[in-house]
Amino acid sequence: MVVILIRTLVIYGFLMLAMRFMGKRQLGELELSELITALLLSEIASLPITNQDIPLSHALLPILALMSLEVLLSWLLLKIPTLKKLLGVRPAILIKNGKIDRDAMRKARISVEELFSQLRLKEVTDPEEVAYAFLEANGQISVISLASARPATSEEAGIHTKETGIMHLVISDGQVNQKNLSLAGKDMVWLTKYLSKKGLSAKDVFVLLIDDGGRVRLHTRNVS
Repeated sequence: MVVILIRTLVIYGFLMLAMRFMGKRQLGELELSELITALLLSEIASLPITNQDIPLSHALLPILALMSLEVLLSWLLLKIPTLKKLLGVRPAILIKNGKIDRDAMRKARISVEELFSQLRLKEVTDPEEVAYAFLEANGQISVISLASARPATSEEAGIHTKETGIMHLVISDGQVNQKNLSLAGKDMVWLTKYLSKKGLSAKDVFVLLIDDGGRVRLHTRNVS
């Protein structure tokens, strides 16, 4: 029993260090590669605990290898957009401006009952009150209501601002997201002209956001 306890504590400590180094999130927020890694880690870690004939190194080395692979894959996904498109999962828009997208729900295999259940959890009972409902990459459904998407107004100043919806991430770390650019009601011709006026190219931009009302938020890279 003492040997099993010691082996368990060693593997537990090593797993804690590995998960801390990889920067893991909560299980409900894990991406596909992270979930696979977590499942493999649990299987590998259990072997030397239940079978004392298996050396600890037979668990520690694979854990170290999986940790290194996960860190390398995260770096590659960050640096190679094509690889991210192949392996990553993009958010799907289930509701836009109160209208349910049946095609998007069918592709995501989300039933109407499940969608309404998620809306109720966000304290929304009417889809027409929803500006956007996204099926996120982690499987969660995020909901933005029309009320929360509408900018504040100042009656005292006589100012009334029209509804601007949400911010669309058009450029992320120098990479243009064509889909989000289209959702913002813009195209590459507009984007090229806008950046040219600023004396920039897409590669010079760290983050560029455009909301449904056409407002732009631009953050350039910090170039030394």
